[in-house]
Amino acid sequence: MDLVLVDQHAAHERIGFEQLKQQYLCGRVERQMLLFPKVLEFDFRLSQAVKEHQDTFARLGFCLDHFGGNAYALKEIPQLLRESDIEQLVRDLAEDLAVMGRSRLVEIEMETVLIRMACHGMVRANQKLAQEEMRALLELLDQTPFNSHCPHGRPTCISWSLSDVERLFKRA
Repeated sequence: MDLVLVDQHAAHERIGFEQLKQQYLCGRVERQMLLFPKVLEFDFRLSQAVKEHQDTFARLGFCLDHFGGNAYALKEIPQLLRESDIEQLVRDLAEDLAVMGRSRLVEIEMETVLIRMACHGMVRANQKLAQEEMRALLELLDQTPFNSHCPHGRPTCISWSLSDVERLFKRA
């Protein structure tokens, strides 16, 4: 029998990343329409990045319509990220895309963008989860490929055997 400790953020991040990646590769990131669009004001540089990368934002599951000046109305978001700080995520993605430019680099770096999205949208390390949520998280993790580590490389869980635990208490 082993003692298993699960990093719920790392586990959920891996699950979310794999789901987003699969949806992105299929060209069908599930979206959720916002009841009330959020108007986001950008500086000129980021506004240009949003304008240049409308197709990328759309493929990622965001609907951003020009609202005048440097503002954009956020109307749809990726369904997986409905609980996250979407405004900050959009700003971070605009920054990433501004740095990447309009080259093939965007497609090459898309995994980095998906990792950022997954990180923003998942449960946090100290967030309390109900028993059912914990069970669902473990079941999803069990069905997820590459589930031993989050996309950043941190382990999703650590396992100690009974002899490891006995050694920790100097009982071996």
